Parts: sequence; structure tokens; C-alpha cells
Amino acid sequence: MKKKLLWLSAILFAVLLGGFAYSLRPKCDLIADEALIHFSVPIEQRTDRDFYLKVFQKKADGHWYQCKTALSRTFFF
Repeated sequence: MKKKLLWLSAILFAVLLGGFAYSLRPKCDLIADEALIHFSVPIEQRTDRDFYLKVFQKKADGHWYQCKTALSRTFFF
């Protein structure tokens, strides 16, 4: 009985940890060049952060992206 409870606890912990990691994965959306013009503070000077990553990132392709965790995208856009 005790071994079964320990096994179930380990599975529950793994599922919860996996769900937490899944909700913190980054999701990046391209920012249109027209939208960059309307930033009141130039995007290069923005220091916004979402949990562990910078929100505005310039990728290798030369475009700007808005990156947030899946959790932030779900609840706060």
C-alpha cells in the first residue's frame, strides 16, 4: 500500500511539474513594421520582462518579436 502511494505521488508530481513547464514555454509573435512606429518608447530601449525572458526581442532574421510565456498569452494577451 505504501509503495503504491509513493508511486502515485511521484506520478502526480511529474504531471504537475510538466504542466508548469509547459505553461512557461515561450511563444513569440512577429511585430509588424507599421506597429513599431507607434511605440512611445523606442523598442530598442524597452526592458519589459515576462517571468524569465525579455518581452521584445530582435531575432536573427532582423525582425522584432513580442515573446511571452504561454501562461501570459492565455490570460493577459
